[in-house]
Amino acid sequence: MKNAGLAFAIPYLHNGQMHDYMPDFIVRRRTSPPTHLILETKGFDPLEERKRAAAERWVAAVNADGSYGTWRYALAKKPTDVPGLIAALAAPRE
Repeated sequence: MKNAGLAFAIPYLHNGQMHDYMPDFIVRRRTSPPTHLILETKGFDPLEERKRAAAERWVAAVNADGSYGTWRYALAKKPTDVPGLIAALAAPRE
């Protein structure tokens, strides 16, 4: 689903100030436990690396907690990347 109305945000620090990174999509597989993918579609963004690092820290923290299913983060640079990233959500993580 599109994240626009969900207000799901990941905090990150840039130039000494807190900002909210709002990824484009949240994909949920109905598995037990559920598996989620934070999916960002992006062209050029000068803050891409900072946002990616914040998302990966968030994913590591929520997965360490274990109460909210499994989460992953992926970045699609081209629309043709999206089907493969979603398909990879079904693959077990090592």
